[in-house]
Amino acid sequence: MTALLAGITAPVRGARARAARNAQRTVNALRLAGGLDRPQTGHSQHTIAWRQGKASLRHYTDVTGGRPVLLVPSLINRSHIWDLRPGDSFVEGLQAAGHDVFLVDWGVPDERDVGNSMSTYVDQYLPAAMTAAREATGQNPVVIGHCFGGVIAALWTASTDAPPAALICLGVPTNWLEMGPLAQMTRQGRIDPEDILDRTGNVPPTTLLRSFQMLRPLGDLGGYVILWTRLHDRRAAQAIWALSNWARDHVPFPGAAFVDMVRRISRGNGLATGSVVLGDRARNLSAIKVPFLNIYGTYDHVTPPASVTPLADLVGSDDAETQSLKAGHVGLLVGSSARKQTLPAVTAWLDARGLGAASQR
Repeated sequence: MTALLAGITAPVRGARARAARNAQRTVNALRLAGGLDRPQTGHSQHTIAWRQGKASLRHYTDVTGGRPVLLVPSLINRSHIWDLRPGDSFVEGLQAAGHDVFLVDWGVPDERDVGNSMSTYVDQYLPAAMTAAREATGQNPVVIGHCFGGVIAALWTASTDAPPAALICLGVPTNWLEMGPLAQMTRQGRIDPEDILDRTGNVPPTTLLRSFQMLRPLGDLGGYVILWTRLHDRRAAQAIWALSNWARDHVPFPGAAFVDMVRRISRGNGLATGSVVLGDRARNLSAIKVPFLNIYGTYDHVTPPASVTPLADLVGSDDAETQSLKAGHVGLLVGSSARKQTLPAVTAWLDARGLGAASQR
């Protein structure tokens, strides 16, 4: 009899659970749509330690005194991906390990920034930010760069007489022959970089967004499906909303830097050859002598593993290592893959070289 009753009531209980879940989905969807439940992004406590043009340097003030780390984002996205939201923040993870954290914010370029070449970022903005971080802490920071931010960081390290304590690159495109259809279009000359610039002289963010959508045509649809299936879970819905909102919020790519990227790095495949000419000066990756860690995600569709893996073999450091993680391009910085894989890999590698936060206390 008990088994019979259970068999009769189970569908009723299931229907009630589904109704309750759908009701909660509706409530959470309305709260997100109305702006009542949207998570704060990029709001960890900080001061501005340096500013030049649109670029600035955030100094996160909840933890100070440990080994400083300078984070270098890509040029095409908002920098708050490193500090996405409370509980899902690369900045918070480094602070939890005791590091004193700085983040470069490239800002939002406009027509006044059309002449910003790659040399502007490699020879002016990044070294100025590094100087500000050194002066603020009295120590030599470790530099961590992601994607094109890692390209800038590597080329600067190859050029400077005052290198960082160590250089860590996350998902940094190196062999552009392996970068897929977007790089192939510009490499083969079907599209000249100047043809992509808008009336301001920069690459508009809509063009960048569509380019990344070409890599994953169903990406937005998949995101909406995931959001719907997790919408009953308030925290999960907030996390998906924050990441999706960031992913659609590209900023203009400075025109001169874009032309440099296409002609010197994509078509010339300069990084893979070990030498890139910027401002009539060769930047040789073999000049990088500091401890070097190259990390790539095995599920990365933006900078595929084959495009990233050569980098450690091109630098001149006696301490150069490559690690693979089960993560995607953005997953190297956010979500459970960042918390459980990237951050532990980075902090363990630094600790093994006496560059951990505790070694500075």
